[in-house]
Amino acid sequence: MLCVCYIILRREKVLYCRVRTDTREVLSTNKRTCLASFNLSATRGGRKMKMKSVLVSILIITALAFAFSGCAKKTVKTGEEAAQQVVENGVGKARKFDDALDRAFRDALKKVVVSIIGEESEKNNSDILKSYMYGISESYVLSYQITDKVKSGKDTVVYLRATFNKSKVEESIRTLGIEIPKKEEPKDYSKSPYAEVIGEALDNLTYMVYFEPQKRNISDEYARLSVNRVNNYFANMGYEYVDLQRINEVKDEYFKLYEETQGTVSVVQLIAQALNADVYIVVDGIVEAAGSEGDIHFASASIDLKAFESATGRGLGTETGYSGKLGLASGMDAAKRKAVEVSVENAIKPVVDLSREYMLKSFEQGIRYEVVVQGVPSYSMLTVFTDTLRSSRNFRSLKEVAASEGQAKYYVYYMGRKSELIDDVMSGIQNREGFENFNVVITRGNAVVFGIEE
Repeated sequence: MLCVCYIILRREKVLYCRVRTDTREVLSTNKRTCLASFNLSATRGGRKMKMKSVLVSILIITALAFAFSGCAKKTVKTGEEAAQQVVENGVGKARKFDDALDRAFRDALKKVVVSIIGEESEKNNSDILKSYMYGISESYVLSYQITDKVKSGKDTVVYLRATFNKSKVEESIRTLGIEIPKKEEPKDYSKSPYAEVIGEALDNLTYMVYFEPQKRNISDEYARLSVNRVNNYFANMGYEYVDLQRINEVKDEYFKLYEETQGTVSVVQLIAQALNADVYIVVDGIVEAAGSEGDIHFASASIDLKAFESATGRGLGTETGYSGKLGLASGMDAAKRKAVEVSVENAIKPVVDLSREYMLKSFEQGIRYEVVVQGVPSYSMLTVFTDTLRSSRNFRSLKEVAASEGQAKYYVYYMGRKSELIDDVMSGIQNREGFENFNVVITRGNAVVFGIEE
């Protein structure tokens, strides 16, 4: 028996319908499909309805959902009381207010989906999500508040905070055949024999903040301002970070490498790996002028901060900061800069906390140290070095990152402090043939460079 449970409409437009049969459920955003399915369900129930208006349709469909026992039994209660809720911010920009509002709902829903299935899975399933979920974002909203509305030239920018029916979002994701990963119970690392070591490793993480050179919405000026504001946060917290000037010194070399590899790895990731950063954060966003009233100039901004693990490129967390509409008498540029600063301040702590939480879990497999060996003339001597590493009782695993004549780079997963790793290497290798002048060249954060002194 065919059964149309509900159709979502807004401003006389069919946005979404769910058609259920005894064997499957289909989501559709096609108006003809929805209305045809609705008429068919009505006909099979002995009622052929003529849809005179959108409002009448809503009332009749609601009545049908309870009239047909087959439908009523399969209907999932999605009211606010039964729903598991989640709150997200969203921003949308378009010529018309309604379109900007729709895009803000879409932006917020995408963040909810990412929080459920992860950023990588969301990217892999982006086409089907756009077709069957993002286009009907408002249907998942229980309530929302427009926190700001800004005119930007001929466009309108809408900022909102929406409460979503998380149960319904998850149900739709499963219906589309997308796997929802199981949530792991948080572990109490304080009872681990390595708790102190892991805590030190977290505090010794090196961060790098930059922006994509080409595919970004934010201008160069405000991107650099965002980077500097995040770096100020790291400095105040006592975290180690790569300064923007250092990035500028090496970026051209890695832009060229990025082009040669046809963009298989993010250029920001390449730079982060080269500068021994454990975590890198990519900045993007929207900065808008919001007009003037007398001597007061208004602006707003939304800044995205996306954190990644440098070694793998895996996403660690995303956060968007919103400024709301801010006004200053010192000029439009000053208002825009202030909006950027406020947005970054609202986003930075959550995204850093997410990245630290992920890195804490990854340390279960050992703390990752970047180990570089220089001046070793032969492959057989490199083998002696790696065998020495593997013989340590705290060694967990090793991955060769790069190797060339006289030099090699490894990711070493080791359950101990960097000083203990260095001691294990030096005590095990100094008496070996060819390693008489082997020593530590430099250390920084979780990176160490060994070499043979001449």
